[in-house]
Amino acid sequence: MNREIRVTVLMENTSDGSLACEHGLSLLIAYAGRRILLDAGSTDAFCANADALGVSLTHLDACVLSHGHYDHSGGFHALFLRNPAARVYAQKGALDAYFSGSGRMHEISVPQDVASQRDRFILIDGVCELFPGVVLVPHSTPGLDRIGAKSGLYQKRNGQMTPDDFAHEQSLVLDTANGLVIFNSCSHAGAANIIREAQAACGQKRVYAYVGGLHMKGKRDGREICTFSDHELDALCDFFVQEGVVQIYTGHCTGAPGFAELHRRLGDRVKRLTTGMAFTL
Repeated sequence: MNREIRVTVLMENTSDGSLACEHGLSLLIAYAGRRILLDAGSTDAFCANADALGVSLTHLDACVLSHGHYDHSGGFHALFLRNPAARVYAQKGALDAYFSGSGRMHEISVPQDVASQRDRFILIDGVCELFPGVVLVPHSTPGLDRIGAKSGLYQKRNGQMTPDDFAHEQSLVLDTANGLVIFNSCSHAGAANIIREAQAACGQKRVYAYVGGLHMKGKRDGREICTFSDHELDALCDFFVQEGVVQIYTGHCTGAPGFAELHRRLGDRVKRLTTGMAFTL
């Protein structure tokens, strides 16, 4: 079985100008004869990008929602219209209400026109093997609500607002000849926790590559900043090196300052995601 992975970025925050971009992420992943759509950006713009790139969205073997935020789910409404057979695998809390305290408190949940189509979702609870070598891994690390509180991210359940524990977030993990490839779109729980969770679910295999945002983008005085301290950046990069992660593709919520800091520490081990790019792992 050919376990090479081909990734096409249908939506990311940046573009060379020939394709639309927005605050969101959508990746088409080809692996072992399967085509998997991970997330759908904020709007239907990822569909237009797919058309421009000559990428079909009518023949998908699976769709995956990484977590219950609008910037990863908003485009599914357009996909459902285009592809009546499409079903989206998500963790069971993904359609609950989520909020950000960045600036004024505001809702960041899956949009209602998507969430109302519950029959289009396959809600799972725990680790799920989609296909041979393709596993969805939710968080199992205790105490993640402390990260939610620090990040200003909240969930509303039974009328109560509490720090998000990211139980609705999952990694898409693929097994290759070189090791595991982890896709986690925002890494809210921290890349180190995510890597340990993936290894625990997949026989403690080494991690070859990590793909997704690293949630280190913020603003101060109207400027984009990296929210990680030098100590946090050093610890993250040291962990990637110690674990032998050879390739890191990141963007979206990583932000330009965060990417620059990572590249300064890791060099060409880390690469920037941008709308329209395609790469092989």
